[in-house]
Amino acid sequence: MTKMSQAVDAVPDMTDEAFQLRHTALRNANYHLARRRWLEGVSRCFNLLVILGGTGTAAEVVRGSDFGALLLGATIALIGALQLVFDFSGRARLHETLQRRYFELMADIECALDPQQADCANWRAKLTRIAGDEPPVMRALDAVADNQATGALLGATKPRLQISRWEHFSRNFCAHENKTFPTNRDWETD
Repeated sequence: MTKMSQAVDAVPDMTDEAFQLRHTALRNANYHLARRRWLEGVSRCFNLLVILGGTGTAAEVVRGSDFGALLLGATIALIGALQLVFDFSGRARLHETLQRRYFELMADIECALDPQQADCANWRAKLTRIAGDEPPVMRALDAVADNQATGALLGATKPRLQISRWEHFSRNFCAHENKTFPTNRDWETD
């Protein structure tokens, strides 16, 4: 056996690692898409409440109801303060940027017909750079995104990770920081 054929035989197949990197990028893109949509929805809802409440307060002032005007004004001030403090639209833009970066990475992975070790190392480095810009992760939402990515890439018939109804409901406003989501026993792919 020549040194050239030994070198060719020594090159590992990176298809599985490229698939795992693709899964991670898709999971993270799905996560940021869902997070962005939720934050945009909260921001729009609060904007609507401020507009309607401001109109209602003006109507109460004109009508002469001191208590009604005070209550509506205080409520609108609270909603406006929540918008300023939590910056829902700014956070939504951050998730939009992260989502786009993950989709760009997925496109790079898709372009590699025969991924090599250097390709996978480069993609891992990009994942690490993007992760450095991530806000704290909402663990239940991440588990939902993992189930979506697994279903999209492997054609899973049932969710891979078990998520309770409460965790699913609270996925956007409770961090579930130390939660580990077990794998479904009867999880399978098509």
